Amino acid sequence: MKFNLQLTLLSIIIILFCCNNSITAQNINDKKKQVNLSKDLNAKKNIYKYVTASSGLNYRDKPNGKLLGKFNWRDKVKYLFDTEYKQKIIDNYSEIEDIWVAIEHKKDTVFVFNYYLSNYEPSISRIKLYYAEAYYSSILKPSNKKDIRHAFVNVSQSFYMPKNFIDKKDLQKDTIHFNPKKRAEFFKRMNYSNKDTLFIYDIATGLVKKHPIKTTPLMGCISIYSQINDEYKTENYYEEDYEIGFNLGKASYSGFAIIGKENPFVEKGLQRLIFEEMDQETINNNIKNKLIPENWKNDTINKPYMFNYKNMRSFVKKGNAFNNWSNLLIKNVQTKEAYHIYQSEGESSSKAPLNIKGEKSLDNYSIQYIGKLLKNKPPVAFGFMWESFGCPLIHFLDKEELPILILCDNRH
Repeated sequence: MKFNLQLTLLSIIIILFCCNNSITAQNINDKKKQVNLSKDLNAKKNIYKYVTASSGLNYRDKPNGKLLGKFNWRDKVKYLFDTEYKQKIIDNYSEIEDIWVAIEHKKDTVFVFNYYLSNYEPSISRIKLYYAEAYYSSILKPSNKKDIRHAFVNVSQSFYMPKNFIDKKDLQKDTIHFNPKKRAEFFKRMNYSNKDTLFIYDIATGLVKKHPIKTTPLMGCISIYSQINDEYKTENYYEEDYEIGFNLGKASYSGFAIIGKENPFVEKGLQRLIFEEMDQETINNNIKNKLIPENWKNDTINKPYMFNYKNMRSFVKKGNAFNNWSNLLIKNVQTKEAYHIYQSEGESSSKAPLNIKGEKSLDNYSIQYIGKLLKNKPPVAFGFMWESFGCPLIHFLDKEELPILILCDNRH
């Protein structure tokens, strides 16, 4: 009897164990089904990426396989899946590592290097535009020594400077004139040719100055942000303290610089914006023509101003303070199309003061320009914002063109 009872209990335990195992197995199978279903749903989602390689992105029949073609910069491509193939490559003299991914192209599957893809469309133009700084000379106090800065085009923001590019003995100098060997290495890294020219658009005159880079000296000079930037220094500078660029000597002009084979600039293509206060009739006409909002005629605190450039009309509202302005609008008079100009203030950005007709000149501060800067490109507008930790933008008055980020090397 006792044996039968034990047998019965054992049978019950076995049945319960089997049931639990069955339930557990079923749960696992359900989870697997859910995971597979989730994968199927994700696979059906269209995931797109954008090509960020400025010269285009090669696609192949398999990871690092046969070359089939090339996607263009900013192309939108349909991402399919990651591969397990990882690779190291050298780009702009630095080593990068990433995986190869599958992309759909004309209903076929092709493979690209993932490093040159982004989830976001490029928002800045590929045009490499630099500042050209004029020569200056001043007296240092209290030493009464002369502080001389040659006219200079700083291209450091595009130059990946290798370690020991600057000789240790030169790290004692605040200005370095590079020898032919260093110059040749610099040209190779920057992909410059001796047939290239340094073109400078002089803001003051609107004229274009030309310097063949074959004969223009290459120079390194100390950045104003160097931590070792006093005349009584007792230690060497660091390589990263130097700005690398072209020495223009005692040139008095300054403005924008581009290096290439042909002049890209339009001489005297820019006009300075000088805003003029709008009377009530002008305000009403612009409201009627749907160029400014209805509420502009009721603002008793901020006065409305306007500037005309061909078929473009610029509007702004300004208060009494130095740089108190708002509601900047630039519109095409014919199409009523509006063009976005960045004007957001923050820790690193602030509004520049405007030039107002009839007010005392603010030549050293008011820097707004509009007009044709580059050949075969739409008009531009710029100079509305001051940047403390970044570089300013030049906006095209065309929604199809990306703004140019001036490569100002604003290192901090």
